[in-house]
Amino acid sequence: MSIPQESLMEWTRQIKAYRIPRYDELPSIELYMDQVVVIIEATLRIFMRDAKDRRITPAMINNYVKLKILPPPVKKRYNRTHLCYLVIICMLKQVLAISEIRDLIQAQLENSDIAAVYDDFCTMQERSFSAMLDSAASSEETPSPNFSDRTLRVAVHASVNKMIAEKMIDIQNPASDGRERRKE
Repeated sequence: MSIPQESLMEWTRQIKAYRIPRYDELPSIELYMDQVVVIIEATLRIFMRDAKDRRITPAMINNYVKLKILPPPVKKRYNRTHLCYLVIICMLKQVLAISEIRDLIQAQLENSDIAAVYDDFCTMQERSFSAMLDSAASSEETPSPNFSDRTLRVAVHASVNKMIAEKMIDIQNPASDGRERRKE
């Protein structure tokens, strides 16, 4: 087995063993901004490419509140509802515009409360990771066992899935103009 393949297998084991904290496992106390940043960074660290990467900053949180994607804090304090929103936002902002994430969350909240939406999101995220990592490790779809061929296949799948998600969002929100969303 090649070194890249071994590294991928090790990360696959780590991801499959990791469980994103569910709503009831998040802190129930009110938190200050710095505490929120530390919790979100710790929760998402396993998904980062580099330990130096940051998925969230205080400025980002303030912008999410201004854009009305995140409820405003109460007396500068945040709660587990805010943490739920931020985990979802941080995971989805890799592929969707902030306004698209806002629309998706709002659509989900029409049928469920934030605890159920968040817990369902975590389950979907974990299952997707597991399935996609199994696929990435497999050479069945790509006749060549070449690691770079499998890397390209995963990148193409990501690109196609992103386009499909964007189209589905456009269909779900026909009054919105997709070009405007991308400018935000």
